[in-house]
Amino acid sequence: MKLLLYCTKAKPYLTRNDLPNEKGEFYKHWQLGGELDKKHLYGDTPILNGKIVAECDFEVEKINVLDCTFRTFNLVEKEILNKSCLTYHELFEYLKNRYNPRGYAIHIKNLHIFDEPRNLDFYSSNFDYFKKVEKAPQNMMRVWEDQESPRVLISIKPEWLCKILNGEKTIEVRKKVLKEMLE
Repeated sequence: MKLLLYCTKAKPYLTRNDLPNEKGEFYKHWQLGGELDKKHLYGDTPILNGKIVAECDFEVEKINVLDCTFRTFNLVEKEILNKSCLTYHELFEYLKNRYNPRGYAIHIKNLHIFDEPRNLDFYSSNFDYFKKVEKAPQNMMRVWEDQESPRVLISIKPEWLCKILNGEKTIEVRKKVLKEMLE
């Protein structure tokens, strides 16, 4: 099963200029400060928000808390924080639960950035029938393209997706994952 990375429609706008070119150079417009006008900044450069921009293989590990320290079976806290680009406070606040913080580390592997971003031309299943995906999920959902094997469509905010596409972030942390992802 593959993971499809969908860039949410939220600002900041993500463009090809934010991704590395063949020389490895890229430009992060949101670090300039303030919101920039979409037409003024990008001209003919297509915006990637609202598109599926990449796919990858993945592995999922449960994140546990032991003595106020986050761990997975394979990673200690420092590695989780480094690979997810999160601080301890951000991770704790995101995963906090009334009784026990918990979540999942989705390891992103074999990332393939599409030459052309893709639309939501996929179908979801409601056990008895398939229906066209009209909008991206808030978190993730299982989707099909024709009769192929299922994929997982995951929505990611532009600033985090940019870090994934640039190789800075190799773990996406989520409170919940699909049960098929754990198999």
